[in-house]
This record gives sequence, C-alpha cells and structure tokens, in this order.
Amino acid sequence: MTWAREYYEEGYARRWTLGPPSPGTREDAAALASVLGLHGQDRVLDVGCGHGRHAVALAEHGVRVVGIDFASALLARATDLAASLGVQVDWVRADMRRLPIRSASMHAVISLDAFGFFDSEDENEAVLREVGRVLTRGGRALLKVANAEPMVAGFRTSDRESRGDSTIEITRSLLSGPPRLVEHLVIRGPQGSGTFERRQRLYSAEELRKAIRAAGLQPGAVTATIGGELFDPRRSPGIVLVAERVAS
Repeated sequence: MTWAREYYEEGYARRWTLGPPSPGTREDAAALASVLGLHGQDRVLDVGCGHGRHAVALAEHGVRVVGIDFASALLARATDLAASLGVQVDWVRADMRRLPIRSASMHAVISLDAFGFFDSEDENEAVLREVGRVLTRGGRALLKVANAEPMVAGFRTSDRESRGDSTIEITRSLLSGPPRLVEHLVIRGPQGSGTFERRQRLYSAEELRKAIRAAGLQPGAVTATIGGELFDPRRSPGIVLVAERVAS
C-alpha cells in the first residue's frame, strides 16, 4: 500500500500535531483501564499506536504497554514522547496483519482509529484474527472506528483545514461494496507542499460486530466514546466496541 507508507510516514505528521497526551487523552486512558479491567502489571497491546499518545497515557497507569505501528517516523516520535514523560513502553515496528507477539500473552488489546485501512476485507479480517490470537482467555479488545452511517448521510466532497501555519485541502470520494472513503489531501506548510492519499473502510456497528464474531471474539457493549457515551447509529461520529476472547 504505497499510499499508506507515504501518508503515515510523512503526511500524517504534517496534518496533525504529534503532541503529548492531552487531558482528554488521559481521561480516555483512565476509561480504558476501567473498561478493560486492567490491574498492576497487566500487558496491553496498542495496535496501530501512531505516535503513542494513548500508549504513553496507559503506561502512566502502571500497566505494561506494547505499541505496534509500521510507520517508523511515528514510532520515532513515540519513543521521544515516552522518554520525555519518563514512562516505559515497548515500541515495535511491525505489520498488524502478522503481529510478532506470542499467542495468549496480552491481557488487553486496543486499536483506536487504526482499523480498516487495508484495501481488502481479508486483510482487515486478518488484523482481527491476530487480535484474538494474542489475547489471553477472558482478555478484552477495544476498537474505535468511524461510524459509517452519519458519514455517508452527511457526505462532504471537499473541506479545508487550517492548523498553525499549515493548510490542508481535502477532496473526498466514496466507493461501494464495501463502503470505503478515499481522501486526496494537499498539505501546504513550513515543510513545503505535499500530496497524499488516505483510504478507509467504513463500518456500521453491526458490520463491526459481524467481523469481530468471524475472528472468534465475542462482541460486547457498543458506545459512542471510550468514556461510555450512549451510541446513536445515525448521529454518533464514532463506534467503540469491546470484545472478549472466550475460547481456549
């Protein structure tokens, strides 16, 4: 996926500020610890950790965190961030379709806005199978993805964003079978101009439940936010789903 390498190694940092955990991120981490039942030295895997803000915030709770991403630029920022805040996180550059993690070794797995970015259903399903494989029996996974229904209903073909000295011009299209968002981005800022692409599979809550079941996990509660806000399929921008590994 050439688009993914270019976007996540370069474009992502141009589009977003790769800052330390915000108060909101730390609130999310506290909610994650509660929802996932984390205690003491439990092991947590952050799949698609990006620059590590949630992984670092969880490590501040005392749990052992492994952050996995394929973008070396984002992992370099994650390493610096953890060092600056004095927390220990094990950062691993790897493909989430083939996790270099022992089976049944993780008490919990999180994937926050990092699922559904492969070009085929088989590849996305492989990620969920790997999540199930590395979880201990009774271990929980929490996925957060965009909610397809309001995105499609209120689809915007273009947008313009401004962040600091940078501007981002976005042109969007929707593909069907399955629904997929394609964004073309032109980012202009202090580092010059760059053109990037971003592709994302869009899920409804029921489609996500179905994919979770197919991976051998038992889907549980669906909320709109990590903090437990009530989910409205027509209006909530996000889907947060907790699943459990119940098989031996």
